[in-house]
Amino acid sequence: MSGSATDTAPAGRATFPHGLRAEWIKIRTMRSTIHVILGTLAFCVGLASLNGTSAGGEYGDMTAAGQASFDPLATSLRGYLLAQIALGLLGALVITSEYGARTIVSTLTAVPHRARVLAAKATVLVAVVLPVGLLVSFSGFLVGQAALAGADAPHLGLSDPQALRGILGGGLYLTLAGLFGLAIGAVVRSTTATVTTLFGALLIVQAFAPALPGALGDRVAKYWPPLAGGQIITGYRDPALLAPWSGLAVMAGCVAALLTAAFIVFRKRDA
Repeated sequence: MSGSATDTAPAGRATFPHGLRAEWIKIRTMRSTIHVILGTLAFCVGLASLNGTSAGGEYGDMTAAGQASFDPLATSLRGYLLAQIALGLLGALVITSEYGARTIVSTLTAVPHRARVLAAKATVLVAVVLPVGLLVSFSGFLVGQAALAGADAPHLGLSDPQALRGILGGGLYLTLAGLFGLAIGAVVRSTTATVTTLFGALLIVQAFAPALPGALGDRVAKYWPPLAGGQIITGYRDPALLAPWSGLAVMAGCVAALLTAAFIVFRKRDA
């Protein structure tokens, strides 16, 4: 896993481009990378089709209030709920796989500058996850809207401003989810513990937020970073929640704070 891209530079003098090249080799040769990418794409496209067909078929039987709040954009992009876990796991594996195999020692021997190592991992991860996130959002949008149109329900076209925001914002959100996984993985150094944390933070809190009492439930629904960030793929505007880009900014701030903590821990703790 440690790769050979840094072999041309003496220990202690490896540059950031050397680190990028090494990390690219690692993520490209991990068998889990292609499995996560293809599995995420297939699931999200399939779910978009099912959601579009189901929601479109039910639209005619909805009440007037239900039709007024019908959200074609969110219907087609709902697959982000699983995609965030999958890409978060990919982000975690970028570093936890090295701790598991103990190749992190070789990596830090080749590139002793620890901040440079983690920065290279984050940069390469973004270069992989951002295009995947955009492709997942774009594919889900096209398939979901086609299913809604086939059911004679309200649907969007690519020229709609909501479409561009949902596709671009969805890709950015999934990129943040990948960096979230990397940050958690750098801190806990365990794939199993990171997966548990991802499920808790990204799914379980979201599922139980409506059951929380009173003001607590309202605050969690509005400000919990994954919930706030998820507003970027919605078309229906709930005045009780943050606006789409404001919500994504909350998610980005959370990830930035976690990455800062990860850099501090990674620099100070023994391999």
